[in-house]
Amino acid sequence: MENQTHNTLGASPCEAELQELMGQIDIMVNNKKLDWERKMRALETRLDLWDQELANAQTCLEQKGQEVGLLQQKLDSLEKCNLAMTQNDEGQLQTLKAQVKKLLQKKKKKRKIL
Repeated sequence: MENQTHNTLGASPCEAELQELMGQIDIMVNNKKLDWERKMRALETRLDLWDQELANAQTCLEQKGQEVGLLQQKLDSLEKCNLAMTQNDEGQLQTLKAQVKKLLQKKKKKRKIL
């Protein structure tokens, strides 16, 4: 009916067909736009999820880094304590060696006297 109106107003059949094609193109373009917008929203959602996962991973990494720092401090402290204990034990060992040596010397002297 619209075509007839255009034809009666002096529009050629080509113009009417062109108008119809333009309308179909507009519909196709609009459908493609809606499809792209849906895909864009889906991609943005995925990107948001990846951002959240990345933020969570960074937080976890920072926590692990702090744990490593604390464990390193504990290790350093234990190594210092171990070193101090080793030095103390070595000192006691030297003292015992000196005492054993004196006892042996005394024993030798007693045997020489007897």
